[in-house]
Amino acid sequence: MNYRILLFLASLAALVALLWLNTGSKGEPSWFIHASFPKVIGGYGDNYAYSGDNVRPVEGVLELRLNGSRQRGTITVLLQTTEASGPLHVSAEQPFDGEITLVSQIDPSSTVNEEVFIHGDTGIGGPELPRTYATVVGWSRFDVFVDGALVHEDLSGEWALIQALRKSDGAIRQSGLIYSPLLRDKRGFADPEANEFLLLLHSDAVDSNNVPSYAVALHLVFTEVTIEIGPLKDLGS
Repeated sequence: MNYRILLFLASLAALVALLWLNTGSKGEPSWFIHASFPKVIGGYGDNYAYSGDNVRPVEGVLELRLNGSRQRGTITVLLQTTEASGPLHVSAEQPFDGEITLVSQIDPSSTVNEEVFIHGDTGIGGPELPRTYATVVGWSRFDVFVDGALVHEDLSGEWALIQALRKSDGAIRQSGLIYSPLLRDKRGFADPEANEFLLLLHSDAVDSNNVPSYAVALHLVFTEVTIEIGPLKDLGS
């Protein structure tokens, strides 16, 4: 593990602890998930990249903490762009480049579900992704900082620990068939033997030149997931 990642982990631990206290939660959370080895999925114009083109690694870590009632919690993400990732083109404007922090405080206005199928034709999440099983999934609002400066606030965010949809090359496919929301059968793309953590942020403002059609969108998938605390902890081992 390189020096930069060690600094990330130390910074993340301090930030998560502070945010957890600010939620008013006490004691151990009922969910504590750590995710790493993220990939950036596409960019402005196409944030789904079903074929795996423009899916590339970025340095970063994520932590999710939820309390027992599922009404309070935090999600904190630290990212660092690299030569491999390039800047993150989240909109038609200036791309993100440098140290990026994503923060969400989960509260009673947020939605959290456990052990449900999402996306595809389930009616929970849209058909932009195929049907997959989520151990825990939620929707909450996020603030985005670049090199410590607030650049976006109150973005919509979907996050989920799911049966993995992406192959090692970043594609979503089964038996050579690349996923499309136009497919009649949106099942069979998820891998029940592997997990990933999905994070998809977008603005409320729209942009018809972007997919999805929002002015700002960021799609990340974390390929290494550990459930430190949770009813299904063995999934992360």
